Amino acid sequence: MKDVDDDQAVQMLERLHEFHRLDPEERLGNMAVRIFQDPLKPRSDHGKFRVNPILLLLAAVLGLLISTFLFFSLGEL
Repeated sequence: MKDVDDDQAVQMLERLHEFHRLDPEERLGNMAVRIFQDPLKPRSDHGKFRVNPILLLLAAVLGLLISTFLFFSLGEL
């Protein structure tokens, strides 16, 4: 039974390597860049990376919420 599981794992690993070799765009780093870049204007005129404005706004609101929470929970009134 263990040989069957090992053979299946080896075959799956070989298929995964083949997939990544054929399609380098599906690597984890490239996928993260596509998630965080602006969908309407992904690159500037000079090729500079642009952040998705919705994610930037959410990060700013989250930072504001965390700082407000810390101020009122740790600060002396």
